[in-house]
Amino acid sequence: MIDYIECSIALIKNNTDYLFSRRIKKPFHNHYEFPGGKIENRETPEEALARECYEELDIEIIENIYHGSITHRYDKLSVRLHIFEIIKYIGKIKPNEKQELKYINPATSNLLFLESTSRVLNRLKLRELFFITPRNINKILKQFASLDQCNSFVRLRSHDYSRTEYILAAKTLSTICLQKNIPFIIDKKFMNDLNDIKYDGIHFTSNELDELTRNEMIIRKNGYTYSASCHSLENIIIANKNNFDFIVISPVIYSKYLTDELGWEKFSSLVSESNMPTYALGGLKPNDLSLCKSFGGFGVSGISRFWY
Repeated sequence: MIDYIECSIALIKNNTDYLFSRRIKKPFHNHYEFPGGKIENRETPEEALARECYEELDIEIIENIYHGSITHRYDKLSVRLHIFEIIKYIGKIKPNEKQELKYINPATSNLLFLESTSRVLNRLKLRELFFITPRNINKILKQFASLDQCNSFVRLRSHDYSRTEYILAAKTLSTICLQKNIPFIIDKKFMNDLNDIKYDGIHFTSNELDELTRNEMIIRKNGYTYSASCHSLENIIIANKNNFDFIVISPVIYSKYLTDELGWEKFSSLVSESNMPTYALGGLKPNDLSLCKSFGGFGVSGISRFWY
């Protein structure tokens, strides 16, 4: 049986570094973690945040941004993390519990961190509009100028691509996305062929998810987001087990194949089973974002109706 707890964590930033506390207890002895702790009975996540920051750091939180929650699966423990970015506080940070405090950038550090650290930081980087490329990328290159650079990211879909074609397309889009400061996601299928290309995340198809049930769990590369396409509860269960950063649920209101559309109610039901942010795909446009959010989704995704 897997134990379940809920925690609130505080993200306190200093330039590119975040404040971490070194654990002195088991499990995860000597690992660094974000300040915060377990939500007690009848506490709200924000109340727990305020209490933990006062007890641990001797500060009073004045302003924060809530970035939602993720649930991280360990071998015998499932932890739901409520993520708060601290904007303003009163007091001077000090180790009230005699713990070691240190500002660290996990992306450039060789220290030990809790497994969930990369997922927490990846959660902050997610954008709400997920553009997926059509077969011919030349038709969309001019569209990049109109993308919302603060709220969009792009996946190069490998469907019908040969290895050579995909590498060439990835080089083109990687350069454009880097210039526009737009995160670029590649497909797992050609991941090992793109070592010389700058990208920000790796996407698994539902078939590749199914393969994870028969093989070992994914080995994460530091600094990359991991996402997956999900069409069923079974897909989502596998994504949860492997601690993906986000999933794309489809088809919601339209399918070009024989698959039945899920509809918004079914989409909402699947969202409730997910341990990570969810995107809706299938017949949607960017201006469907508010509708998607009303059914529990984080963002919307699309191909033709996004680009044209």
